[in-house]
Amino acid sequence: MKELFDIIPKLPGVRVYLFAGDEATAKELGEFCAEAGHYLEIAALEDEIYEKLEGIEAKVRRIDEAKERYNQRSWMFDTVFVTYDLARLQDQEDFLRKIYRMMKNAADLVVLVPPDKSEELQNLLQELNYVAINPIDLGQKVAVTAKKMHGWAKV
Repeated sequence: MKELFDIIPKLPGVRVYLFAGDEATAKELGEFCAEAGHYLEIAALEDEIYEKLEGIEAKVRRIDEAKERYNQRSWMFDTVFVTYDLARLQDQEDFLRKIYRMMKNAADLVVLVPPDKSEELQNLLQELNYVAINPIDLGQKVAVTAKKMHGWAKV
């Protein structure tokens, strides 16, 4: 997972968002962002995950999947990571649409999925106006990366 952190721009004031699925990745990303001087916000979609994230160097909050917007204060983010299991969502398409709206133009999205779900996710991202969609094989998981590009239709 640490290799994927290189996707984050090496600039000051970068904003990173994580939809956490596990404590280990959240801690790794928290340490990486603290060292690099990036702002990190972590969202937990379940109480069980939220409780495990206490003590991580980041803004950690519990949000409801059905919430109208995921980004408080209308901040836009440069990189969004999703390690949360998409199969547990009620509506994957709506979830990815909300993420699209919280990303800056040319921002990166990185979603970890099982290998058998990679192609399905790539097709959904393409339908939702994400571009530069690429799978990165990590063995037991596939990191599907995508970009939000300016000038494309609103989602």
